[in-house]
Amino acid sequence: MKLTEIQLKETETKVVLKDSIIVTMQQKERNYVTIIDAEREKFRIQEEYSKSLEKSLRREKVKNKFTKIISGSAIAVLGFLLISR
Repeated sequence: MKLTEIQLKETETKVVLKDSIIVTMQQKERNYVTIIDAEREKFRIQEEYSKSLEKSLRREKVKNKFTKIISGSAIAVLGFLLISR
């Protein structure tokens, strides 16, 4: 009878330890999921920022082309006016 009680207590201790391990693993899993979600959000924000920068770069390139065309035309007109006088 004593041996059975001792064995029962040891079994209960093992169960408690296993339960605590399971709980710890579940917490770790939740933490990993949280970390993964945070990383995904970070990459999404970086992608949005990158797309925004690409749009800005395209606008600046177009602006630069028009500026070159207009300034070249202005120089050509002024040069023609100076030569024609």
